[in-house]
Amino acid sequence: MGLDMDRGGVVGEPPEDAPRPQSSRTRRRGTFKAGFYLFTALLSGWVFAYGSGLAPWLGTARVDETTAPFTRMRAGNLYLGLNTVLLFKGQTAFYEYDSSDPHGEITFDVKPFTTLGYSPAMVRVNGARQGRLEFPITKTGVYRFQHEPALGRRYGRTAYWVNWGAK
Repeated sequence: MGLDMDRGGVVGEPPEDAPRPQSSRTRRRGTFKAGFYLFTALLSGWVFAYGSGLAPWLGTARVDETTAPFTRMRAGNLYLGLNTVLLFKGQTAFYEYDSSDPHGEITFDVKPFTTLGYSPAMVRVNGARQGRLEFPITKTGVYRFQHEPALGRRYGRTAYWVNWGAK
């Protein structure tokens, strides 16, 4: 190391009041914190909106499925939200759906989490239509929202949008 006559010190050493460069680890930690705070704010906003009844939706999905012998093709499916939630006696679980396929068949069910298969409240919707289905909750517990192209259908295409929630 040599002397720097202008600064009066050793070449290669920054002055004491110079800002220190951030390491990549410090930058990542800052990015993680910002992401965590954003996620926490969004989750808190949703919990408030759901709890206050302003936004009763728990999830949304777009399903586009084609079946043929020994084949099942899914194109552009989208699933967002919660399928399994705690619901209280007196609430009403609901589906809002829009089926665009005239030959499609969709199964909707809201059932206790431990129930295998379909519940007695299961509803099948045929054809191109839109609407709202409601399922009254008679007992407090953890429930699962289940929607899918009907299993009894032979071959063809089923496409639909669905939102679900509880109020």
